[in-house]
Amino acid sequence: MNLRLPHAAFTLVAALLLAANALAAEFKHPGLINSAGRLNALSRLEKVARSSDRRQSYYASLDKDRRFSVDYQPKAMDYVLVVARVSNDSEKRFRNDMAAAYFTALRWVKTGDNRYRAKSIEIMNAWAGKFVALTREKGTKTGPGQIPLEAAWAIPIWANAAEIILYYKHPYGAPGPEWKEKDVRKFRSFLARLHEQRQEMRRDRSDNQGVSGALADMSIGVFNSDERLYQAGLRQAQRQLPEIISDDGEVKELRDRDCVHPQYSLIGLTQAAQIEMNQSGRSTLLSMRHKGDIQPILLEGIEYMSRALTNGSDARDCRTGKLLDGYAPMAKRLYANDNKVQLKQLNGAMDAAPKRMSGLFPEGTEFTHGEDGSQ
Repeated sequence: MNLRLPHAAFTLVAALLLAANALAAEFKHPGLINSAGRLNALSRLEKVARSSDRRQSYYASLDKDRRFSVDYQPKAMDYVLVVARVSNDSEKRFRNDMAAAYFTALRWVKTGDNRYRAKSIEIMNAWAGKFVALTREKGTKTGPGQIPLEAAWAIPIWANAAEIILYYKHPYGAPGPEWKEKDVRKFRSFLARLHEQRQEMRRDRSDNQGVSGALADMSIGVFNSDERLYQAGLRQAQRQLPEIISDDGEVKELRDRDCVHPQYSLIGLTQAAQIEMNQSGRSTLLSMRHKGDIQPILLEGIEYMSRALTNGSDARDCRTGKLLDGYAPMAKRLYANDNKVQLKQLNGAMDAAPKRMSGLFPEGTEFTHGEDGSQ
């Protein structure tokens, strides 16, 4: 049997391959929540710019966080035991190490001190060389859904750290220590193992867990220049946005649950919008509106949550709650150039509500996206 393809078929195959390669090449790196321009602005702060008092205060608090330290010691494990609703020692080690990988990468950007770059690489290599899987802790009431949720939380933090180390070219000082190609390959395999477990989550969820899954897909999609996976995550976030934030701005889970889980949704949606903006120069997630509404859906949700934190709301009074790190400075910057949107409630919450890190998303957003006189 003659298996030769006609010339036209070869031409078509070649064209498809070229198109696929060109599509992959369109990804911008670093291009997750921190673009090269944003990281350059962060690096300039150490040299030329005066940051705001609020940002300087935030720096001071980070100096006390051991995860920003060049002396931080990773504690990689083969199996990470996860548990629902609370946090055990195994989860704490895992979450602290991934936060430290990201935070030391950021500190390298800000200071130009290559010891922080080396530390971030050390942490990522340690986990890539040892990790096998997430598993449920025996003897607890942890359901099977906790594993994909923990994986979805972890992927964006690790991927954001890796994007900086692998792709950012620091404008000051000597080149830092190399992240060796064999170690990068191991790290990609580590992320793939996490993503395999993330995929056990139901795809039809429209809550904080569904948003976390969408953000994980977008993050690993960008890191691996995987257009199919990136677009799948973006479509999931686009579908969830109007289902999670109602016409009046109330955020799902605020009325029925607490003041924390709705903010998880807002963090995930805001970070997804930032990634989309960094990749294409615009964001459907920022501009999407309910029919007949003037304000964007995402902004309405952020304003509603901010009002709950400062004044209380019809859904829940969160005045004793805390503003979670991960979205407020980023949202403010994303909407800064749109004269049609109002951010009064968000500004009030940023000034008055106490802040807290959850450890579940890329954080330090006052550090990366706070006011510094540049856009």
